Amino acid sequence: MTLKLHLKPGREIPIVRGHPWIMSGAISRAEGNRQLDEADIIAANGTLIARATVHPSSDIRARVFSIEPGAQLDAPGIKARLQLAIERRQNWLPWGLDTAARLVSSECDGLPGLIVDRYADVLVVQLLTAPWESRRDILIETLQNLLHPKTIWERSDVDIRRHEELEPRKGLLAGAPLSAPVPFQENGLRFLADVENGHKTGFYLDQRTNRQTLSRWIGQLGKPRVLNVFAYTDSFGICALNAGAKSVLSLDSSTSAKELADQQLALNPDCDPAKRDYRLGDAFELLRQFREEKARFDLIILDPPKLVSRKAKMQQGLRAYKDINLLACQLMNAGGVLFTYSCSGLVDRDLFGKVIEGAARDARRAVQFLDNLGQPPDHPRKPGFPESEYLKGFVVGF
Repeated sequence: MTLKLHLKPGREIPIVRGHPWIMSGAISRAEGNRQLDEADIIAANGTLIARATVHPSSDIRARVFSIEPGAQLDAPGIKARLQLAIERRQNWLPWGLDTAARLVSSECDGLPGLIVDRYADVLVVQLLTAPWESRRDILIETLQNLLHPKTIWERSDVDIRRHEELEPRKGLLAGAPLSAPVPFQENGLRFLADVENGHKTGFYLDQRTNRQTLSRWIGQLGKPRVLNVFAYTDSFGICALNAGAKSVLSLDSSTSAKELADQQLALNPDCDPAKRDYRLGDAFELLRQFREEKARFDLIILDPPKLVSRKAKMQQGLRAYKDINLLACQLMNAGGVLFTYSCSGLVDRDLFGKVIEGAARDARRAVQFLDNLGQPPDHPRKPGFPESEYLKGFVVGF
């Protein structure tokens, strides 16, 4: 018997508008086989409005994967959705799929809880939710048949799995073992994805178009002095050097990130290592030190980690965003440009903009918003699902 989740009155509205998450408090009752991990979503008036995966141990009780009656995430359904996601990116991405790209972006591709990234001939898979545990073998076989990768590596070592009573996990799923970071190219530059242990799936693929934008601004500013804060493996810094920056000072707290950054820099012969300084330490403390020293820069990049991970941490996270942006304002030369980002899904673009405005006001700097920054087309945003626009940023002029 089919499992049906009946919604309380009015709770179907966000689902009809495109939001894929159904919270536990929106469900009035369940009917049918509760052992199933797929369900019909039924509005209070009895209308079937969606098909969804089911997550009994999570506050997000169901995640919509289709509005078509009878749709299933069985082997044919998974294959069809994977093919569609890959074909769309092949058609829509100017750079194609031969170097690096996100192939599957969870709910935004009708495959909730699944991430698939490609770095050259290596696929990296994240299985974020319980329904993918029973579909793991089907997924691996389908990816092998569709893309013929050299390696499929799992990076399901994320805390979100604990909400579904799953332990974090990583390791080889299929193909050849990994022995080193995976090399790939982007916009003529060579990078390394630390697939085994790096942030996310090994690299910040979602900043691709923003790296291009940065390169254009470097050219427009002439030979700026650049400060790259929360640099990680310094992809922004390498782009700045390649585009003609006079100097790049990169800051991060991770020794392993610095080591990989140095390796990447050596792969790009047009980037002069004498113009790049990479310092280890706490970004907030280092920026305060620079302020005391009256250091000044022409272009500053702020790409911090997620500072608002849950609603209870909202005010604390917003204070941290304001603090880091205020310090950047105090270090900026007149005529300079700030690239500032938030990857906190709970902080929308309007709120983040207000934080920047407040920081500039407190720093007594007159600024202009010159451009909006966000996700590239392989990280699509879903209408009606504001959480899917997790990465937002601004180019701010001084």
